[in-house]
Amino acid sequence: MEAARGAGGEHLVIDRNSGSIKVVNTADSNAAFAAAPQRTMSAHGIMGIISLLRGPYLVLITGREAAGTIGTSTVYRVTETRVVKAAADSRVVSGTDAFDESNYLRLLHKALSVNSFYFSYDFDLTSSLERQQQKRQDTPVCMTSAALYKSANDEFFFNNYLSGPLIEAAASSANAGVFVLPMIHGFFECKQVSIRGTIFNYVLVTRRGRKRQGTRYFSRGADEQGNVSNFAETEQIVDFAASSSGSSNPRLDGLQMSYVQIRGSIPIVWAQVINMRYVPSLKVDIPASRERFHKHMTHLIDMYNEVVAVNLVNKVKYEKPMGDGFAQLSSEFNKPQYHYTHFDFHKECSKMRWDRLSILMDELAEYNTRFGYFKIKRDAKENPTSGKPEQLQSGVIRSNCMDCLDRTNVVQSELARVILTRQLRETGVFSSTDVIGNFPNMLSMLNNLWANNADAVSCAYSGTGALKTDFTRTGKRTKVGALQDGRNSVERYFRGNFFDGERQDSIDLLLGKYRPKAGANPFADDLPLESKALVGTVYISLFMLVYAFFFPRGGHWFCISNFLFVTSWIVVLALVFWTVKEKHTGELLNWPRLTQYPFRPAVLRANSAISLPLLDRLLSSSDTKTSLRNDDIKKAWPTDKKMA
Repeated sequence: MEAARGAGGEHLVIDRNSGSIKVVNTADSNAAFAAAPQRTMSAHGIMGIISLLRGPYLVLITGREAAGTIGTSTVYRVTETRVVKAAADSRVVSGTDAFDESNYLRLLHKALSVNSFYFSYDFDLTSSLERQQQKRQDTPVCMTSAALYKSANDEFFFNNYLSGPLIEAAASSANAGVFVLPMIHGFFECKQVSIRGTIFNYVLVTRRGRKRQGTRYFSRGADEQGNVSNFAETEQIVDFAASSSGSSNPRLDGLQMSYVQIRGSIPIVWAQVINMRYVPSLKVDIPASRERFHKHMTHLIDMYNEVVAVNLVNKVKYEKPMGDGFAQLSSEFNKPQYHYTHFDFHKECSKMRWDRLSILMDELAEYNTRFGYFKIKRDAKENPTSGKPEQLQSGVIRSNCMDCLDRTNVVQSELARVILTRQLRETGVFSSTDVIGNFPNMLSMLNNLWANNADAVSCAYSGTGALKTDFTRTGKRTKVGALQDGRNSVERYFRGNFFDGERQDSIDLLLGKYRPKAGANPFADDLPLESKALVGTVYISLFMLVYAFFFPRGGHWFCISNFLFVTSWIVVLALVFWTVKEKHTGELLNWPRLTQYPFRPAVLRANSAISLPLLDRLLSSSDTKTSLRNDDIKKAWPTDKKMA
């Protein structure tokens, strides 16, 4: 492979027989490419290399679009990828391994199909502006495309696992690092703003962590290293250093200001175990959480100096154990750099009283003011990376609700707006009395960017857009927005119970949490016969209902014979649903297969007789009914397992 920029005369060579990867110079590459190429293709970059059962596969970026700029650097969104087999055609697998290989490829394509991968050829998108400046001061590195990966933030370098073979190969050559392209997964959007003749770019970027990633029900809480699920860093940038920016005040030329917030799952050991009910079974293990909590918060303090944890879960009912556990461990974490507050979002803002968010803003005002934001003045013409920081952000606010999606995004958008108003006042763009609401175009832009950010993070974790985005977009709660939230909630229920196990597998494969092995056969069909029969009955019932819709008995929909026909099949569906809910839930829900999930129940029965709970009680003798009642144990399934 030959790079169009930055690699000099070096080529990346993959041995199709052994799978080894190396970098060769122009002279050696003549021998390496002596044979005529079987095919050639162009790509915008290499996301990485993944080894499956047949050998290595190249993941190429074959489509991109410019998403915006930071300073003089362009940021691109990946619009299309292509997986290319690098192993020799003679390297084949057969039997169950061939079946597994096709499933691995399907999962890989599924993980790559999301439209939320971003990269830049000459800007470290994995690091905030302040972190980049710190790295330049600590270990001065020229920000060329060949050295970009050396300064990338491991926390948010999303394709780090895929890039591993390329990084190893790049160690042998100074320019070979051009083949390594650090990417983030999350959100990026850039909009130009004009206020009274002053032009600047407003940039919003969210970097999702890679160390404990997954779907909302199969990735919760903290792992043994203190990494939490759905961890993300959101950075708001006000950029006067962009080439498109302009101002009548030269004092603003080259100025960049950055404000960072973070979100992440409650850092204790907990799980929500799907059980086909709308509300999953909640499991919390506080004794096992102390060490993980300590590691997580210590890591955040190392990264951001000071941390304020804002817990938005309910203080009563279902979410109460989460709030109590977080509060207990926070009180035990005796460090002056850590602060904790609990704001019951649903109670305080119930009945659409969104103005009560001001209570939380007032409570956090002291921290937000003291932490400040990062500010630097660059010489955009002479050296875009030059400049000495005028101001540093000394701490960070960490927000979370149960999913770290909907309530969290509302609060983060409000905090960011407070800081943005302060920044524009201090730079003179705003007068001392101006507020964002005085500028309708800017207000609409901000609302939509933060709502887009909410949807991007939510789709990555829950599979649907975020809730409460009507408030984020318009500043008020609407009935249409409430209806949309209801639709998204229903879709989340079905995805969480019947689709997300496979999505979790695709993420684990992409991030290297699972590495394929010959003979593993993780996709073996382990459904007992009665479960297959129930699934078949569902398909037959749905077919009959569709048939009755297009070809009604008696000639029209409301004929008595058609009504009885439809009712009969609806009753069959209801019986199947009840049977699955009572007896076969653990078998028919969609669980991850590649990595061990501690709450997935073992299939205890194989090819036994189908049990229909309602009919059993109606038609059985009194002794049998008593036996059936006693057999209804463990309605709270599944849960006696120790949490990992």
